[in-house]
Amino acid sequence: MTTVRDTSTTVGSLLDREAAVLKAAGVWDGRREALQLWAAVAHTSPGEVWQRREAPVTSEVARAFTAAVRRRAAGEPAAYATGTAAFRALDLEVDRRVLVPRPETEGLVDHVLRWAGERARWGLAVDVGTGSGCIALSLALEGRFARVIASDVSPAALTVARRNAERVGAATPVEFREGDLLWAVGPEQADVIVSNPPYVTTAEWDGLDVGVRQHEPRVALVGGTDGLSHTAALVRSAGANLLPGGLLGIEVDCRRASQALALARRYGWTNARVERDLFGSERYLLATRELA
Repeated sequence: MTTVRDTSTTVGSLLDREAAVLKAAGVWDGRREALQLWAAVAHTSPGEVWQRREAPVTSEVARAFTAAVRRRAAGEPAAYATGTAAFRALDLEVDRRVLVPRPETEGLVDHVLRWAGERARWGLAVDVGTGSGCIALSLALEGRFARVIASDVSPAALTVARRNAERVGAATPVEFREGDLLWAVGPEQADVIVSNPPYVTTAEWDGLDVGVRQHEPRVALVGGTDGLSHTAALVRSAGANLLPGGLLGIEVDCRRASQALALARRYGWTNARVERDLFGSERYLLATRELA
C-alpha cells in the first residue's frame, strides 16, 4: 500500500487540533492524551512522536489517530479507542470484551517471577480469570515455565486472549480453558496459581468512573456485595490444585487487603502475607501451600 503524505499538515498541528477536541470533551490533559493516542496508533513512543512534530502527517496514521480521538472524546478508555494496551513487555489487543490491564497487575507478575526464579519452580503456572491474557502471556514470555494454563468464565474474553497469544508468539505453551475460577483446571496441580479476580463491591460499581462503567466488562470488576467473593473462593479451593510449597498470588483491593489476608489464614494458608504495589498500596496476597 502506498502511503500518502499530507505536506500541508504537520504532526504537531494535528496534535494541537485534536488535543483541543479532547479538552472540549472534558478530558483532563488533552495534549498528553493526544500524544499517547498518536503513539499507540503509530506503534511508536510519545517521545518519538514529539520529536517528529514538524514532519508532515501520513493519511493512514492521521485517519487512525482522529478516529481514536473521537472514540476517546466520546468517553471510551484510551486503550479501547486505540485497540491496544501496553503491559510489561507486551503490546496487547484489547476491546470491551476484556478489562484494560492496569499497572498494578504488572507488580503481581513481578512477585510470581521472583518467587519461581528463587526456587526454580518452573513447572505449571495457572492464571485464573485471564481476560486479555496479560498475566499468562507475561509469565510465558518472561519466565521459564514448562507450560501455562489460562482460564476464564467468558468465552469472549478467551477469544481476545488467544489472539494476543498469537500476537506475542511466546515459546512457552499457553493453553486457554473456559470455566469459572479453578473448575477449568480439573485435577491438575501447579507450581503457581495467580489471579487478578473481580474485587469491586456491588455498591462501589455505581461510583466508578463513567468510562469504566459504560465500557469495561462488569463481570471482570465486581466481586459481590463485599468485593471478596472470588478471592474467598480461590483461597478456599486453590490448595487442591497446588503442589506442596506452591505459590498462590492474588491481586486484591487495597481497602480490603487485611480482610483478604484473614480469609487466607482462615482457610489454612499459614504462610500468607500482603505486599504493596508500586503506588505503596497493599495489593498482593501471596501464600504458599505447606510442604508435605
